Amino acid sequence: MTVEAERCGTDGAAGTDDPSTARVRRLADAPDHERAAVRGEVIESLLPLADRLARRYRGLGVPLEDLRQVAATGLIKSVDGYRPHVGAFIAYAVPTITGELRRYLRDRAWAVRPPRRLQELALRIHHAAEALCVRLGRSPSVPELADSVGEPVEQVGHAVAAFRAYMAVSLDGAPGDTPLSDLLPGSDSGIDAVVDRLALAEALTTLPRREQAIIRMRFLDELTQQEIAERFGISQAHVSGILSRTLRALRAELSAEEPEPAPTVPAPRTPARMACGTRSTRRTVRAPRPAYGRPPCRRRDGGLPG
Repeated sequence: MTVEAERCGTDGAAGTDDPSTARVRRLADAPDHERAAVRGEVIESLLPLADRLARRYRGLGVPLEDLRQVAATGLIKSVDGYRPHVGAFIAYAVPTITGELRRYLRDRAWAVRPPRRLQELALRIHHAAEALCVRLGRSPSVPELADSVGEPVEQVGHAVAAFRAYMAVSLDGAPGDTPLSDLLPGSDSGIDAVVDRLALAEALTTLPRREQAIIRMRFLDELTQQEIAERFGISQAHVSGILSRTLRALRAELSAEEPEPAPTVPAPRTPARMACGTRSTRRTVRAPRPAYGRPPCRRRDGGLPG
């Protein structure tokens, strides 16, 4: 029985006199010393309702037993929170149990969690797709799903794509006889070649235009040295010399290692200044004055020596 059918059943002639409502009302009228026993009996008698709602969400990667436990939790909340004046119990319990199941699937079951609105829309689309498959006898298209849930086609497409992230597949699992881990790509030796080609392309930009053109004609256009020489109006030996020098320069630039930093030489230490009021004990030696620069000696009487 679907949620919609159960809701329709509550709006009919049965009204608030259905058996489930009568059971819960009996719990409200029970005396305090009997309330725990009556509560257990009421919950146990309503477990088939929770099981039916739990089975609606099977096939979503969650064990059915876990769904039953969650639905039973929602049923307990419904029994404890129901008030007789709100109407039929089933009209109150079904949204409560369904909300508990959806909340569990939204918060616990997704391997990769998209936005909340996409999660809820994906679950709605899942249930709508099951109903459409029964009615149409085939898998519904995205526009048909959009008409069924009343959402734009683009939004439904996003929800369908998000639902693919609901369950994660183990790498040890196998869609056939080969594990998924064996289907993953391994190391690609061409990645190193890409790095080398990028470095070579950058090094070629540093060459003069004539050398770049000769390299391109020889290794990309696969022209012979004689054909290159005829295009430039030079000799074949000249082309060979240009290729040798250019390739040697490229090889040296691509294989050059970064120079190591020069060792730092410590600056010479300057002597600390002496404290004020002290005299240095080092003796200062003056250089002797040359003889030719010495003034002539005078006698004590003021005359020059004879």
